[in-house]
Amino acid sequence: MLNMIFIMIPFGAVIAYSSIFAQEKGLSALTPFFYIFLVAGMLISKFSTQKMIDAGRHAILVVFSLVGLFFTMASYLFLETGIHLFIAGFLLGIGYGILQPLFRSFVTGTTPAPKRGAANTTYLLSYDIGIGSLLMGMFQESIGLSAGFTITCVTYVIGGLIYALYVDKYYSRLVLNLKKENLM
Repeated sequence: MLNMIFIMIPFGAVIAYSSIFAQEKGLSALTPFFYIFLVAGMLISKFSTQKMIDAGRHAILVVFSLVGLFFTMASYLFLETGIHLFIAGFLLGIGYGILQPLFRSFVTGTTPAPKRGAANTTYLLSYDIGIGSLLMGMFQESIGLSAGFTITCVTYVIGGLIYALYVDKYYSRLVLNLKKENLM
């Protein structure tokens, strides 16, 4: 769960501050389209990766998503055009559109049935906690939104390390044990 909280920090910042960022760049008229591209990326990725999630190809999906999200957020440092804004929205949508159902499968796949409601609530809390918005608010005043968005890339690295060192092994071991139990 901790890796999910780190990975969701930039998402909160993007949702809360993209319109202000676009206004700073003189692109405020394009902000609604940024969100349209974000949603389009999410829809495409959610529908196109479900079979890979069901097949247990979690690690490749997490790595692909985190690398893409990292470079997309880093590109905010150089964002100046509407096309770049649209591409960033689409790529953010792809990345989070993969991670959201993937993390939901982690939560439901590793939690006993009577505790799944509490586990889902904790998972959804990573979206609502507002750490990304809070951090971006602090960054906005001192270093600006471009650099602030770029700094949030660090949270992808931290979340990815937690995933690689703990979550992937734990989830794989748990799924293997569940398969053994179902075969018996």
